[in-house]
Amino acid sequence: MKIGIIGGGAVGLLFASQLSKQFAVTLYVKREEQLHLLKKQGITVQLTDNSKEIRRVDVLKWREHVPLEDDLIIVATKQYGLPAILPVLTMCSENQAILFLQNGMSHIDMLEKISNSSILLGIVEHGVKKNNDATVIWTGKGKTKIAGFPSNKKERLTSSFMNKWTDFIGMDFPLEVCPDYYAMMIEKLLVNAIINPLTAIFNVRNGELLTNPYYLNCMKRLYKEMSFLVSNEKREQMWSHIFLICKKTADNSSSMKRDINEGRETEIDAILGYVMNLAEKQGISVPLTEFIYEAVKGLQSDASC
Repeated sequence: MKIGIIGGGAVGLLFASQLSKQFAVTLYVKREEQLHLLKKQGITVQLTDNSKEIRRVDVLKWREHVPLEDDLIIVATKQYGLPAILPVLTMCSENQAILFLQNGMSHIDMLEKISNSSILLGIVEHGVKKNNDATVIWTGKGKTKIAGFPSNKKERLTSSFMNKWTDFIGMDFPLEVCPDYYAMMIEKLLVNAIINPLTAIFNVRNGELLTNPYYLNCMKRLYKEMSFLVSNEKREQMWSHIFLICKKTADNSSSMKRDINEGRETEIDAILGYVMNLAEKQGISVPLTEFIYEAVKGLQSDASC
């Protein structure tokens, strides 16, 4: 199976390095500097025990080359980069599958434009940080969860496609198939909606949200306001999940915190913006969510100046 990966960020580099152990991988990147560095050095993955591995994959310049020959296309860009990519993806054939790995859920409405290819949605539970254009630090090993989209067309997640992944399941980079994309995405959305904005505003690592009682109270109040997204019987379980993820990633800096610190655009619109839209549709007031959204937008504006 040939796999094309769009995006040379932390997730794109990690997936390219690990999937290349089993499949033919081509990485598509936007910038010439990254293209030349990857061709010269390959992808270096640093592990928490200070060991490292170097993998070489084919690297091509995005737009000069597009993934119309790959069996699986993995879109590993930020959510706000999708509008520029979707016109190319609409040209893909019915024999191709496209896996989207974005944070948040606002991109789901865009996917109706892709009518030919099988669409998969995924969430990444690995901790990974980009050190430079050719190096990532794998801060925590987890799994990748995927589901077919829309959920009433789960048959598009064909057995022939999944059989090609079978040998990969249970290895160092496991894959889990979920029956319901919405439940899978809502779980990740709530984790991101609570941990990412608060760590960005307070400029702290994930674990400090739990050790500082005032930050922890902010987490609880924010979750209480967003709990309309979860059925009553599952609300306590969901809070426990969010707490556990925060604890397991205690030493990590969230992607939103790093984006603010490094003057990049955040995914706040795809995360809290989506929560606010859902609340508006249901006639639910979410003033704390709106306040935190505006606070992150303000930090983002200051950082980009």
